[in-house]
Amino acid sequence: MTAYPLGGSGRAFQNHMSSQGLRRAPLRVTNPIPRSGRLLRPRGLVRHSDMKPVFMISQVPHRKQRYETVGDWIPGRPAQIRVSKMKDQRYVFLVALHEMIEYELCKMHGITDREVVAFDVNFEAERRLNLHPIDAEPGNHPKSPYRNEHEFATMVEMMVAHKLGVSWSDYEKTVLSLGPKSKKVMVRPRRRI
Repeated sequence: MTAYPLGGSGRAFQNHMSSQGLRRAPLRVTNPIPRSGRLLRPRGLVRHSDMKPVFMISQVPHRKQRYETVGDWIPGRPAQIRVSKMKDQRYVFLVALHEMIEYELCKMHGITDREVVAFDVNFEAERRLNLHPIDAEPGNHPKSPYRNEHEFATMVEMMVAHKLGVSWSDYEKTVLSLGPKSKKVMVRPRRRI
C-alpha cells in the first residue's frame, strides 16, 4: 500500500501530478465571510500600523516639477515619485513605473539624485542652446550617469505599455507635449565683406 502525505487516498495528489500537463484540481470556493458578518483576519497578516510605504506617487502640474521633466524621483523614506498630470491615467502609471525602476537601479548602483539632477539640468540648459534635439531624453545620452538604468526602465515601460494597449507613438507625443517647446531660431545670413 502506498502512503500519501497528510493521509488520504492520494487522489488529489494524483490529480496535481498527472502526466497530462499542469492541470489544477477544481477549487472549492467557500464563503470568506463567516456568519458573524466579520472578515476573518489571520494573525500572520500585517496590521495597518506595521505598513510603511516604500514609494509615494503623486501627480503634479508640470510647472511644479523640480526641473524640466515629466517624471522625477526623490530619494527618502518613502521615495517620492512625481509625475506630471496627464489625461490618460495609463500614461501616468507608465511614467511612475519607469521612475520606480530607474530609482531602484540607481540606488543599487550608487548613482545619487544629485548626479542625476545635475546631469538633467545641464542637459536642458544645453537643449535651450540647441545642442540637443527637442525630443532627446537626458537618460539616453551616452554621457548620462544613469543611462543603463534609464534604458532598462524604458524597456520595461514599453512592454507594459504594449500590454495596456497604449500606442507608444501617442504616448511619446503626449509626454513630449509637456516638455520644452522648440524655439525658432532666426539666423541671418552673413554679410560678405
